[in-house]
Amino acid sequence: MPRQLRQLFEIILIHCEPSDPFTLWTRYKGSMCEDYLRQMNEDQAEYRVLQDIHSVLRQSGKSLTDFNLPSLDEIPPAENIDVALEAERASQLRAQLTEEQTALADAVIEAVLNVANNTAQNNRLFYLEGAGGSGKTFTYNYLISEISGRGFQAGTAAFTGIAATLLKNGTTIHKLFQLPVPILENSTCRTPVSAYAVELRQKNLFLLDESSMIPKHAFHAIDRLLRDICNSELPFGGKVVLLGGDFSQLLPVVRKGKPTEIVDMCLKSSPLWHLVTEFKLTHNMRTRPGEQEFAAWLLQLGKGVLPVREQPPFQGAIEVPSNCVLQQNQCIVNTLFRDFHPENMASSVILTPTNDDSLIINDQVLELLPGEEKIYFSADDVVCDDEEERNQYPVEFLNSITPSGMPPHCLKLKSGAIVMLLRNININKGLCNGTRLTVRYLYDNCVDAKVLTGNAIGDRVLIPRVQLAPSDTGMPFVLRRRQLPLRLSYAMTINKAQGQTFEKVGILLRRPCFSHGQLYVAFSRARAFDDVRVSIVPPSKQGFFNGKCYSQNIVYRQVLT
Repeated sequence: MPRQLRQLFEIILIHCEPSDPFTLWTRYKGSMCEDYLRQMNEDQAEYRVLQDIHSVLRQSGKSLTDFNLPSLDEIPPAENIDVALEAERASQLRAQLTEEQTALADAVIEAVLNVANNTAQNNRLFYLEGAGGSGKTFTYNYLISEISGRGFQAGTAAFTGIAATLLKNGTTIHKLFQLPVPILENSTCRTPVSAYAVELRQKNLFLLDESSMIPKHAFHAIDRLLRDICNSELPFGGKVVLLGGDFSQLLPVVRKGKPTEIVDMCLKSSPLWHLVTEFKLTHNMRTRPGEQEFAAWLLQLGKGVLPVREQPPFQGAIEVPSNCVLQQNQCIVNTLFRDFHPENMASSVILTPTNDDSLIINDQVLELLPGEEKIYFSADDVVCDDEEERNQYPVEFLNSITPSGMPPHCLKLKSGAIVMLLRNININKGLCNGTRLTVRYLYDNCVDAKVLTGNAIGDRVLIPRVQLAPSDTGMPFVLRRRQLPLRLSYAMTINKAQGQTFEKVGILLRRPCFSHGQLYVAFSRARAFDDVRVSIVPPSKQGFFNGKCYSQNIVYRQVLT
């Protein structure tokens, strides 16, 4: 359909480095305009298609002119918001809020109104703490509808504006969290009077979820950016900012960092934290009736207050609930995926602490699936100007490595397989890093897939090969890989699973969890004890003793106080 073709064209422009975008546009614009041609003439239809393309390009800080495409006279207006519809939806959602959710929502709404009316007040930074399943997302949705229903701008569109706004060195918010500290400390807005800055200034509320994973330097960079474009010395340019998260969950990644370094990188170590007004959600909305015991156990696990074994072996380890433990002769792959019904497989996942284990599990599951396997090979090289340096890394070596967040060189897929996106393709349309999809058809140059998660469930998308070059791999060079931005998603790392919920969760621990909150995040992806199965391979710090199973639970108490 024309909409899918436009989306494919947008992906090619942003991620595939086409040599002649204008010729590509000229050749296929007729097919991309077909739906609009039913309602308007050819010139109007072409303009509408260019508007659609431009709205996606600006998410990455790019424009039509960057690709030698026809320019628009003006930036297309923001999507129209049906104020009456949003107000009605807000009324329905408010009736379902708990007292804790209402207290936070009222405080945020009051702050937004005070800012809009230029009323002096200090509380513009808020933090909503809540364990997985406590209703944070539901609260966000209510706030977006409530504020939109009052004629203001709020919601995830604010993130789109930040993502489109260029920082120093062309950095976007999605790359921001992985940049070296010196760049983050010195980054400023490069275009404070640009259309992107105008869009940000119009936003009344900014939502930053999963804030426990945001490095404080990224937080400071956003603060400086908003001060710059709003021409204000107030924190975040005087905007209302709502942080959400759970510091029992994963913290910012500090490569080879010590616990003190990781804690120091958290938002709670930021000098801006004293400005934050804190709210808390205590009731778990995700657990089913009768599973309050699971919810209570999760809270103890996250706070690190469960009893630990005081004597060897496995000293300092917690006891894993016996009804979740698989015996050593049981296969976790067969346990989770013995039912090949696509819906059941899509709602199940095996979580591991390390990337290598997840790749092995995914290959094992793929072998169980019926159908013919298709292999997609990547084209790999090293990003450098020195030919002699490039020759130090043979292609065979580059093909053999799979850094975290990258697809493998040899990507094996089958029709019906469950995969995960590894790049932000189109944020507004729900095609984000971590989105899960099911493969429909396998073509030579792209994959036809259906979205399984997020706000684009059921949408069909075409995913081509793209250029991937992560800068933070821990290697002495930058690997550039042209490959489908997909990875099988029957198994994933615990870090990648944060923020998601599954019907069945397997936890494979070939080695104990090694970072704060990992075991808590793994268990909290499910709703009940019966939905979790744990397979432990006994090294020195975990295993079986006297019929009980033990594993390590790492908790940094400093970030919980």
